[in-house]
Amino acid sequence: MPLAFPSHQGLIVPLWRRFPNQFNVLALYVGAAVPDVVDGTLGPIRGGLGQWYGHTLVGSVMLCIPFGLAATWLCLRLGKGLVKTRVGRWAGAGIVSSYSFPAGLSVARRRYLVVWSVWIGALTHDLIDFVTHKQMVFLLPWYENNDFFPAWWSREWFTIWLPGYKNPYSVGWHWVAWLVLGTIGILMYLRSIGLTGPQPSRTENS
Repeated sequence: MPLAFPSHQGLIVPLWRRFPNQFNVLALYVGAAVPDVVDGTLGPIRGGLGQWYGHTLVGSVMLCIPFGLAATWLCLRLGKGLVKTRVGRWAGAGIVSSYSFPAGLSVARRRYLVVWSVWIGALTHDLIDFVTHKQMVFLLPWYENNDFFPAWWSREWFTIWLPGYKNPYSVGWHWVAWLVLGTIGILMYLRSIGLTGPQPSRTENS
């Protein structure tokens, strides 16, 4: 995976900038981290960390949306609290300003937009991770294929042990994709800082 934060958020910056009225940025960003949060939470049940149902199509709906909605609410509360402090004012203002909506939306439509944004964020996370791992779990529980990609792509150069992981982490060309996408995502996120506030056509934060 590219890092749950900030590389996944950086990689989807072009999405919300191209369609600013189609997303709530805070919910989208939270959704982009949620698959890792879900699988990290489920790790003790599974017996170790690694991709599981948080990285599946079913999980993006059944698990990532409720986790993401709760995390979005917590982030917003945290942001509002930070705004009141001298040290965290800048970060809090960024969080609060990213929770905005297109002008004229009803309360029901705003709620839908938050759910939609969380789901799209989670889905983009899963699709990005799809090319940075050598196994295919996206269609669990119906289909899993650890040899889905060509042999050269999934060939292991060596493995490393990571704390909490059930199996050693495989290093190969998929790891190169992880490194490249992760670096690009971090750079894109850093470039976007300060640009996530409400657009001219959007309402005040709610």
